[in-house]
Amino acid sequence: MPSAVLNPISLELLVSLATGPLLLGLVGGKVISEVFRDIGQLSEEVFRGDRLPLLKFPIPSTPAPDTLNND
Repeated sequence: MPSAVLNPISLELLVSLATGPLLLGLVGGKVISEVFRDIGQLSEEVFRGDRLPLLKFPIPSTPAPDTLNND
């Protein structure tokens, strides 16, 4: 019956050893998801002006009357 005595100890040891990596994985997953969300928001800002129409401003062929020198 020595295995019955070692079984609870080994289970507690396995659970305690698995707790650290599990917590690190959860925190790391949260950080990675926040980083990807921020990258997504930044890419939306970059491409926001991509689909705006180009405005064509007419170039006047003659100068405006205000800019003429009247001596």
